[in-house]
Amino acid sequence: MKKKTRERPLIAFFDYADVFEDFYPHYGVSQKSFATHWANTWSHAFLSLLQGDIGDVIWYAFSLAPELSEARHEVVGCQIKFLTSSWLHRCLWRLFYMPRIAWRWRRAYRAYATVASYVALISWPFIRTLSHDRPDIIFVQDYASGRFDVLLLIAKVLGVPLIACHTGSQPEGYLGRRIRRWTIPRASFFIASSRNELEMLASRYRVSRKRLAVILTPIDTATYKPMDRTAACLAAKLDTGRRYLLFVGRLEDHMKRVSAIIRAFASLAVEQQDVDLLIVGDGKDREKLERLAKECVPNRVYFLGWISSVDTKSPLYNAAECLVLASRREGFPTVVGEAMACGTPVLAPRVGGISELVVEGQTGWLFDQGDDEALKANLSFILDHPGLTDSMQPQVRQMAVDRVSPSVVTAELRKCFVEEGRHNG
Repeated sequence: MKKKTRERPLIAFFDYADVFEDFYPHYGVSQKSFATHWANTWSHAFLSLLQGDIGDVIWYAFSLAPELSEARHEVVGCQIKFLTSSWLHRCLWRLFYMPRIAWRWRRAYRAYATVASYVALISWPFIRTLSHDRPDIIFVQDYASGRFDVLLLIAKVLGVPLIACHTGSQPEGYLGRRIRRWTIPRASFFIASSRNELEMLASRYRVSRKRLAVILTPIDTATYKPMDRTAACLAAKLDTGRRYLLFVGRLEDHMKRVSAIIRAFASLAVEQQDVDLLIVGDGKDREKLERLAKECVPNRVYFLGWISSVDTKSPLYNAAECLVLASRREGFPTVVGEAMACGTPVLAPRVGGISELVVEGQTGWLFDQGDDEALKANLSFILDHPGLTDSMQPQVRQMAVDRVSPSVVTAELRKCFVEEGRHNG
């Protein structure tokens, strides 16, 4: 079938989750809000720039039971299309999760997840929809599962480029990782979240460096910006006489290790009587973490829930001494860019793309992943030197402007998307 002639390329986007139910409902997101106005992920930040300056984006979302067929996203501007996952995927999903004794076979999750990631897209309604839309580029969030392999095959059949973006996966955790040695080198272009990821793709999977680029999550540096700390505290309804440490992210402790942050803070709380810990986010481990905080350091840790409004988040970043993370792994966390755009330094482990912006002693502090003693020591140093973070603000802000402002990221995205479109035009 001949390609449609368009003034702007049509970009088909696919996120990581096999189906909507695997991720978004855990954060209180309905299909309607997802399709119309909810915009709190890496994907939304990238797609806003693509839709605004490069092409027309369709986000294909799959569900066990779609409640709507399509909508125009009010914030991103892209089109959202909901499709039913394949019959086989729906059967597997319900068999694995729904029975009362389902917990008995959860140890086989990896095998289930691998198969599910390959079969979710294999349905005639989806093939018909994609054949009708005839995208010019397929854009995939990560390359860690069979979803990537299936979309690569589809891209080859359609004769269009496939661009993949890294969001934190590691080779040892890939689903169907053996076949990835064959499929990864055959993608058209990769957006890496760090120089380390770029080098891994080049050396381990022999991807040409001409098809690799480090592009970080864009941050609206016009709205996330420095403000007077007293004004920030008042806007966030915080006590101007106290100091604050801040965590922002999903409350999934296995991955984000929020409990390590709480314990490190608790060990310093007696000496640092004027400091509180603010935790912004939600997730399956919230109740467990609230209990831990109450046991370890009562009345000093505040759980603020999920906050999506920039007008609410920006004052919190500005009120904090620093943003604190302790994740096992990351791509490039959006919250790092948001905090630094506000001039707030970051304390975080050396994982993913964090060190692309966080420079030791200049824009923040780094420690080895899992080194809780180093986390505690860094927190102690920061809190023992009042005013240090204020003095770092100009260079922290400038690093964000130079690396993650929309104009910078758009220019980088244009290079790979427009160039790949020309090669396959």
